[in-house]
Amino acid sequence: MVLNEPLSTSYVMLATGASQKAAKSCLNSSHHKEIHVDEEVKIAVSLSLERFRYSDQREMEFPSSLSSTERAFIHQMAQSLNYISKSNGKGPNRFITIRKKDGSDKPRANMPLTISHNSMYFIRSLLQRFSISNKDRTDMLSNSMSGLSVTAERGENRASGRLNNGVPMVPQQRRPSELDNFRCSLPVHERQEEIVQLIKGNRVVLVVGETGSGKTTQIPQFLLDECSRIGEPCRIFCTQPRRLAAISVAERVAAERGESVGHTVGYHMRLESRVSPKTLLTFCTTGVFLRTLMAGDTTLTTVTHVIVDEVHERDGMTDFLLTKMRDVLHKIPSLKLILSSAALDTDLFLQYFGSCPVIHLRGRQFEVQQLFLEDILRLTGFTNKHMSKHKEETQRSKRPLYKMDSCLSSSHLQKCSRCCCIVIVDYTHTETGATPLMVAAGRGFLTQMEQLLTMGADTSMKASNGWTAIDFAEHFQQTEAVDLLKSSIPLRETSRFAESILQQCDTTELNTEEQQLLQLYHHSFDDERVDLDLIMDLLHYICSTTCDGAILIFLPGYDEIVGLKDRILYDDKRFYSNCESFQVFTLHSDMQTLDQKKAMKTVPPGVRKIILSTNIAETSITISDVVFVIDSGKVKEKSFDAISYVPMLNKVWISKASALQRKGRAGRCRPGVCFHLFSRFRFNNMTEFQVPQLLRMPLQELCLQTKLLAPSHPVTEFLSRAPQPPPTHAIKNAMDLLKTIDAMDKYEDLTDLGYHLADLPVEPHLGKMVLSAVVLKCLDPVLTIACTLAYRDPFVLPAQGSQKRAALQCRKRFTSNSLSDHMALLTVFQAWQKACSEGWERSFCEKNFLSQATMEMILGVRTQLLGQLRALGLVRARGHSDIRDVNLNSENWAVVKAALVAGMYPNLVHVNQETLLLSSKKAKKLHFHPTSILSQFKERNSATSAQALPTDWLIYEEMRRVHKIATVRCCSMVTPITVAIFAGSAKFPSSSLQESAAQRASDVPDNISDSEPDDLAELRIDSELVYQLDRVAAEMVFQLRQKWQSLFIKRMRCPSKPWSQQDEAIIQTLVSVLAAEEQGAGLQQPSGIGQRPRPMSSEEGAKGSVRNSTNSPQPPTSIHNNRLFYQGLLQVKSQGDETCLLTAQPSDDPSTFNASFSANGLSPLGKVIPL
Repeated sequence: MVLNEPLSTSYVMLATGASQKAAKSCLNSSHHKEIHVDEEVKIAVSLSLERFRYSDQREMEFPSSLSSTERAFIHQMAQSLNYISKSNGKGPNRFITIRKKDGSDKPRANMPLTISHNSMYFIRSLLQRFSISNKDRTDMLSNSMSGLSVTAERGENRASGRLNNGVPMVPQQRRPSELDNFRCSLPVHERQEEIVQLIKGNRVVLVVGETGSGKTTQIPQFLLDECSRIGEPCRIFCTQPRRLAAISVAERVAAERGESVGHTVGYHMRLESRVSPKTLLTFCTTGVFLRTLMAGDTTLTTVTHVIVDEVHERDGMTDFLLTKMRDVLHKIPSLKLILSSAALDTDLFLQYFGSCPVIHLRGRQFEVQQLFLEDILRLTGFTNKHMSKHKEETQRSKRPLYKMDSCLSSSHLQKCSRCCCIVIVDYTHTETGATPLMVAAGRGFLTQMEQLLTMGADTSMKASNGWTAIDFAEHFQQTEAVDLLKSSIPLRETSRFAESILQQCDTTELNTEEQQLLQLYHHSFDDERVDLDLIMDLLHYICSTTCDGAILIFLPGYDEIVGLKDRILYDDKRFYSNCESFQVFTLHSDMQTLDQKKAMKTVPPGVRKIILSTNIAETSITISDVVFVIDSGKVKEKSFDAISYVPMLNKVWISKASALQRKGRAGRCRPGVCFHLFSRFRFNNMTEFQVPQLLRMPLQELCLQTKLLAPSHPVTEFLSRAPQPPPTHAIKNAMDLLKTIDAMDKYEDLTDLGYHLADLPVEPHLGKMVLSAVVLKCLDPVLTIACTLAYRDPFVLPAQGSQKRAALQCRKRFTSNSLSDHMALLTVFQAWQKACSEGWERSFCEKNFLSQATMEMILGVRTQLLGQLRALGLVRARGHSDIRDVNLNSENWAVVKAALVAGMYPNLVHVNQETLLLSSKKAKKLHFHPTSILSQFKERNSATSAQALPTDWLIYEEMRRVHKIATVRCCSMVTPITVAIFAGSAKFPSSSLQESAAQRASDVPDNISDSEPDDLAELRIDSELVYQLDRVAAEMVFQLRQKWQSLFIKRMRCPSKPWSQQDEAIIQTLVSVLAAEEQGAGLQQPSGIGQRPRPMSSEEGAKGSVRNSTNSPQPPTSIHNNRLFYQGLLQVKSQGDETCLLTAQPSDDPSTFNASFSANGLSPLGKVIPL
């Protein structure tokens, strides 16, 4: 590819300066603020950065042949990927270096930590009763969690959520069905005997079938029919990457066999299944199948066939499953593995599984015509104001260029180097295509040639007759010119990186009109976005030129789907004025199953079906009446920076395999047409297959599952055996993070906590959050928050800008002025449950911008997670740790946030009150995500916004980076003491508590008292987070932190062990300290957050109160007449049917603090007041 210099750069003077002003005027008139480069450059840069991204390479260079505009484009692309880019050199030797961030963090200055007298009193009281034992110190130093005890307690519950046990049986004979004729018409049917025999004779078979071949529904039935015919028992599992696909395929197969789902054919996924003991063919999600394998390889000894479908999607779980299945095949000789896909990288998988047969299946017989962007622009006559404006500017800029044509012609014909004006370095003659270098070379103007080469003239450019500058010099026998060009070619050619990257598109395929249309379009619209205007014009073209046929439009995400739907139904007069002639359906993985099924049904005659879909309709769903496909060429892809731990959600170009899949969706019932909204050139240069998800996802969860699936193998070694293994540094960083949260020890063995996290069906950090809540006895609110974060935000941002502010205000109402997005998630779920009980949940969701389907899914995940906690023995049916016991502190928001901090770490943000900046170890400068309630602080003057935040710390669920801006989503303000106690690892280095650096640097007299305020110490939470505070206070906080960590480790190791007096005292002291510091910071305590899973009887409450009051530490819990129990500063006092929440005001004077309790009829510290 030739990288032409744009009009705004690199021109050379070949004559006098008389025309300089005119030339500069020409150049300035064509200047644009936007970065517009040729499509070839965009593709070449994207491919280069993608290869760099998924390699272990740390640095790369772009050559000096690029123009300044092209360099600016590369800088922009690098920033969007969180890389460091820098230009080096001058003039024609200027090049760009791209570097991955090394992840090293500069330590912050020590953070001040102030503890109130009340909190000091609580901690001192605890430590006087229960000092730090040698065992506590040993646990904290070594954190040696063996996992043996928890494994014994767990037993068979480890694989909760797995597929049902069963035995192979001979299938019943197929019943006649009205779909039999359709089955016989499928291309796969004619090869039934061949497929069955190949599967019989081989352990692994690859099936590559075009869309519509029938491979997904028919191959499992071939196996059932064959086993039924010969009387051989079978049991078949077929994995699908999506829930909807598993359900729809199971229902279709059951219908074709003349039976209902749940008999011979069933499906199983998280929270939903239709199977029975007689089920022999089960369609399941990949995650459920993996959880089955966690119970041990022996779970597959009763399975005869495993079919892994849609392998080409290369999602992380599928690749992980294939890695495990290759090992299982060696252990279970009778097991057969069938890999099925529409577009499989056969060479990769043949190499991975060894020599195995490949079955290629053709698709349906109807032809599908492909049209690309240049065709669409010509057919529709599409234009927009930017195209018109650019066309006018281009015409104006071309007027002075006719002088350049004249200059080049005169220079060539008159053999004179002084008869032309200023010429752009790589300017091409409008008729001959000759450049200044070609003219100078043909006439032997060596001085001008040297100037042109110095300015970066391209020696590889060709004129209309195909000649290069060397060809001109050789034709006109300019020997010296030939030598000069040849000597410069190696330097210039090595810098043309794009030539080796791009697959050149034959320019003869495009006529002049199409070339001009493409150039005009690309210089007026950023094709990294989706052009909804173009889609609307194309949609109108199809509807006005054809009579019928469903239209399937592939879009990257929800925003585009809603935006296009609104245009069709409300904004575009061409459609909404004739709305009775069409029906619009939407397909999205977040939608309810019933809503998605509507798109598959036929519409009345005379009505055209328009389906707006994400890539879910590529393979998972088949809509038989689709005739036209509009392919935006985009998909939303979530990637993960393993160095900075920052996830990115970007719209990216699809692969060539996906483009062909989308094409195959048309023509199911008759010849169809596929309109691709990208050029043939881009199609030719698309990657063959999508980048495997295993290379772009967080690996913590897979690392935990690896220890259960392959306990005898090192994690790095096991994952390196994947079809395309992730980079070594990504695995290492994931392992380091698991060690940081105490899920793994230094030998990479699972700790007791690690075993529990691997058992829970949520990400590790959410699992630790829930487990911390169990120990802190605030399970219910944390369970709701964790399940919401595990699934997705239930709030939906409307497409109309006028409603976005209303949606944010609605979210704000649910925060209860708590400065917490997590509070909004909790209270909106509780309000939705109340609406459900009253029968108006759907109206509630519409009114509050909520997704009903998401709320139902959160409820299901919550039920499953609570069931798993019961199965693990962490929540018991009765006695200690029953559902009431683990919710004693659920009404205390400060304690709930402590559990959030324990799980969210290291997702902490510090608010610098002096500079008013947000920063973290992952990014120096942060902003609140627009959906965060805390973003409203940034809408006002920034000088007051940060000061309005009451504390220096907040936690967040996710950091996202879009281009150069990093934002944090789902945040909550927390107190410094919460961070000091609950953040960080349980492993304490010897330097965790030491003398202040400032004091170490100075000579301090020995006679200064320990109680002097200048006697400071450093409390080190991790390598970056260091608190500086009074030595006495530091020692007390440090010991309280040790007490908590020791208790948490003990509860993880032996969850069924009864609570001791010390255990109860530690929790009550933590509750008191957290609540005191929370109130001291001015953070509000919302009421009513402790909703419990089931009602409590008064007798249960009385028993629980007595148990938790026995021998409690200072401050004690006072119990009298079984009617009062005290939780830190928050007292719940039962009076008949009435419950009131009483709070003590913060005070630096313990006597004042005690007095506030006495005023409410409650006990001061150390005393009991009868009611």
